Amino acid sequence: MSEAVNESEAVNVSEAGNSKPDVHDMVVVHRSFRQSCAELPRLVRGLRPGDTARAALVVDAVRFMLMGLEAHHVSEDEFLWPRLAARTAGHAEAIARMEEQHHRLEELVTQVTGALDELTADPRPSLCVQVADQLTELGSVLNAHMDEEEKTILPLAAEHLSVAEWEELGEISLAKLERKHLLRAFSALMAVATPEEQRTFLSKAPLPARILWRLSGRRSHARWEARLYGR
Repeated sequence: MSEAVNESEAVNVSEAGNSKPDVHDMVVVHRSFRQSCAELPRLVRGLRPGDTARAALVVDAVRFMLMGLEAHHVSEDEFLWPRLAARTAGHAEAIARMEEQHHRLEELVTQVTGALDELTADPRPSLCVQVADQLTELGSVLNAHMDEEEKTILPLAAEHLSVAEWEELGEISLAKLERKHLLRAFSALMAVATPEEQRTFLSKAPLPARILWRLSGRRSHARWEARLYGR
């Protein structure tokens, strides 16, 4: 991740004259989920019997990803799908498919969540394999969902939603997270963003968030990733 971002170079995508939202921020959010889905099954499979400290760290990463996924999807269910359905009648099938995929993902999330307390207390091999397999299936379904969303839904959102509505979608998603998790969530996005994407995120973030990320969020997230991934 880039060491520093010059705020004077920040790109404000909501400048006057730009009447369409920049939906690329959703791609960065998806990228964070894609990384977690790629890494977490391997981390769960690598747990050793009796190593409850390591299990707690890995389970915390799983819970954090699932929490973010729930906030992301609930905001789409409550805000994005109804608006697109009302404004893009010719794409009703695609929107219905998005909703169906969310239901399937909810089922998979419930399966994984139901095993996490036991995994923390007893990371035995059979349970590690079970949870890792569930996470792998979740990742497969989620990646396919995000692929289709980026190909079909994001162009519709860019065309049929206002800048204010797109920003409201993001605000609804953030409101679903507990306040104590906001800096961690922002830092996770910045960790997978390119320098240009970082500048865009910083241009939209409130001043306190920018300061906290620079003072502690960036470094604390790097330390957490080092512990989790061993890098």
